[in-house]
Amino acid sequence: MPNYNEQNPIVSFRLKEWQKRKFETLSKKDAKYKQATDLIKDVLIKYLNEELVESKKEIKFTMDELKVEKIKKKIPYLKIKNDFAENFNHPLSNSASRMIKPAITNNQELSFQSPYDASSKRLQCTDCGVLITWNSFDAYIAQIPEYKKHILNKHNRELSAIEKDVLDNLKYEGKSK
Repeated sequence: MPNYNEQNPIVSFRLKEWQKRKFETLSKKDAKYKQATDLIKDVLIKYLNEELVESKKEIKFTMDELKVEKIKKKIPYLKIKNDFAENFNHPLSNSASRMIKPAITNNQELSFQSPYDASSKRLQCTDCGVLITWNSFDAYIAQIPEYKKHILNKHNRELSAIEKDVLDNLKYEGKSK
């Protein structure tokens, strides 16, 4: 049976003075460490257990998950393209493909829903649901740039093709409900 010193050998090494001071400062900030050596020991143990840095296995697993997620996002788009080709006996045009292709911004897929509600005569943000309404022609003129600012500032993105098309073709039809 090995003795205590064989089971728990002493490891000794030298540090630069600034490194030692850094460990001492960090150990004083955390009450669970009585000395800087306790902190150093904890860091080394975490490193050896691959808790301090991501292991290569975790990185590969994460990359595989992201690839699967990307493929899942493409499936509805590809279904639309295939259905069109089957129904109309020719492929979807390039411009139409660009219109329906999912655009990814800030890890959110942009909506392909029109922001204009014709029955209520108002705009609604497709990302967060904020309503843009007006009670006069002057208010209507002022609200269109407000919608554009909202999308840019709140959601940190440009208008989607559908949003641009709606705003370009939108006409004042009276007061919002």
